[in-house]
Amino acid sequence: MILLSSIYNANSGELLTMAVALSAALAQGQSQAQLAKLGAFFTIVGDTLNLYALQPSQVDRAGTALSLADNL
Repeated sequence: MILLSSIYNANSGELLTMAVALSAALAQGQSQAQLAKLGAFFTIVGDTLNLYALQPSQVDRAGTALSLADNL
């Protein structure tokens, strides 16, 4: 099992290896439609993390995300 702290300390080659391994494991037995949904989900996760990185002073990140989701 990979600890989250090891991801933060990994170099780019290690991160790439972990991402490819995770993708391969998640893709096993999935249909093309399921893979598209997984891809879209992780794109949203990545984009949201990038937005948080642009606004490090934002304190209540989880509350903001939940408020946005309630408005959908």
